[in-house]
Amino acid sequence: MTFDGAKLDHGHKLMRNVGFLGDRTMVNGTLDPYATVQDELVRLRLLNASTARVYTFGFDDGRAFRQIASDGGLLEAPPTISRLRLSPGERAEIVIRMQPGERRILRSHPLDAGLDFWNQRFGGGDDSFDVMQLRAAPTLRPSAELPGALVASALPTGEDPSRSRFFELKMSGINGRKMDMSRVDETVTRGTTETWTLRNDDGMPHNFHVHDVQFRILEINGAAPPPPLRGPKDTVFVPSGSTVRIALRFDGPADPDTPYMYHCHLLYHEDKGMMGQFVVVDPGRPAAAPKPPPTSGSHQH
Repeated sequence: MTFDGAKLDHGHKLMRNVGFLGDRTMVNGTLDPYATVQDELVRLRLLNASTARVYTFGFDDGRAFRQIASDGGLLEAPPTISRLRLSPGERAEIVIRMQPGERRILRSHPLDAGLDFWNQRFGGGDDSFDVMQLRAAPTLRPSAELPGALVASALPTGEDPSRSRFFELKMSGINGRKMDMSRVDETVTRGTTETWTLRNDDGMPHNFHVHDVQFRILEINGAAPPPPLRGPKDTVFVPSGSTVRIALRFDGPADPDTPYMYHCHLLYHEDKGMMGQFVVVDPGRPAAAPKPPPTSGSHQH
């Protein structure tokens, strides 16, 4: 892929188990971006659209900010934080208070995820760099304080699940199996709630993304998740040596012929086969055999 004479490099370097890491960061397709703000409170919608890098967002002066939303919507209450970690595919919305005329830089700070020396060094964990600058106008419109409560949660609680499943995350595949388009790995009944346990002992960072649902994180290593991770999620970071338990309710359309996916959202890991597929069926219905992928040269509409 090329643009303006430049070429995107997707090569994989030695010791870089997370995948390709570049040395330039774009925001909304812009290098070295800045935004001029006119209000005291500024709402930023953050999406980690990188293929491999995990960001630890924070401001250059260490100031606190409020998080109001996660992947799928508003939190019940906005926690006050100074660092926010987003792995590939994760989203969040934050609010920062600005002073007239000041300039603040949103940065990515080093990653604290319990990585060994090699994965920390070569997986970008030691990197720190500017992401974008906020430039406040000389006069700002006043902004009211955020409310202490936002929305009531509609996420499943995980109590009395109809079924529990376990997923071992490894570069070699999920539960020891590489992705196979001709295989349905899991069959889920529409209208039920399940709990899934995700375990990473692979020595490198992974995350886990589920199509079709927004889930609740119940536990991380046996403890309740911190406030920024208590909202609706469809992607969760799973560092090496950690266990994450989530609750999911499958209220979407049932279709025994068309699978949904679950996978690691680090593109290199996904391409290596860290993906599986599941179908949602009506009660008592079996999954159908997956349709074969198109042969070379064919075209599907």
